[in-house]
Amino acid sequence: MALIVMQRLAAGKTAVMIEEDRPDPYFVSIISAASAGRSSSRNQEDEGRVVVLPIMGTMSRYGDFCSYGTEDYASWIIEANNDPTISAIVLEINSPGGQVDGTEALGEVIRTSKKPVVAWVAGMAASAAYWVASQASHIMMESKTSSEVGSIGVLAMHVDASEAYQKEGYKVTIVRATGSEDKALFNSIEPLSDAVLNETKAVLSVIRKEFEATVKAGRPEIDENVFTGKMYMGRDAIKLGMADSIGFLGDAIAKAAKLAKQAA
Repeated sequence: MALIVMQRLAAGKTAVMIEEDRPDPYFVSIISAASAGRSSSRNQEDEGRVVVLPIMGTMSRYGDFCSYGTEDYASWIIEANNDPTISAIVLEINSPGGQVDGTEALGEVIRTSKKPVVAWVAGMAASAAYWVASQASHIMMESKTSSEVGSIGVLAMHVDASEAYQKEGYKVTIVRATGSEDKALFNSIEPLSDAVLNETKAVLSVIRKEFEATVKAGRPEIDENVFTGKMYMGRDAIKLGMADSIGFLGDAIAKAAKLAKQAA
């Protein structure tokens, strides 16, 4: 994310301008749901509105200049549940996923929402983005071929820069206090030992099992063969129980409104 921000700053944008690029939540009247018209104002006299929450780019707990955080989305969903003028929620998703931290909490907020939540997938809902989408009442994908879901799995990336430092003439020594032998063993200065590698895999496996269990709870008809980290395009995702339908954003809003009416 830092690289993206630096590129935008280099292009002449200020930090405020970059922050303003983030797509904000907006409201759509059920009456005009089929046209997916956007509303920049919030009319408290309107009833039966659908709130659309754009989840774009890399996901993190607190967000950044380019996107909001999972805590923001969770707060908005809770707020929507307490707002009598809002009938349903649509998640407008185009995200490769992101941090584990905060994802589980957002998924739980979606799962326990009293009002229906429809996840609409534009380009992709991968990894953490699919974690939260799987907890929605309905998953709709924009395209049979160009929209994708999946990447159900967990990974951590380690860069061993020790040789690079040596070539540059640096000899880095990490001094740990007595009793702190296990502190910060996963770092870029030291090669990973077999013990640290095995411990890291064990931790990732626990998270993966929780990821899989959460998806299965939200999508009980999902095919058992999708939990390898692979991505699936729209038509295959529906066959495998990973999604429910194909449609545009207006269709997703209309679906959310319909679910709300059925639940009333």
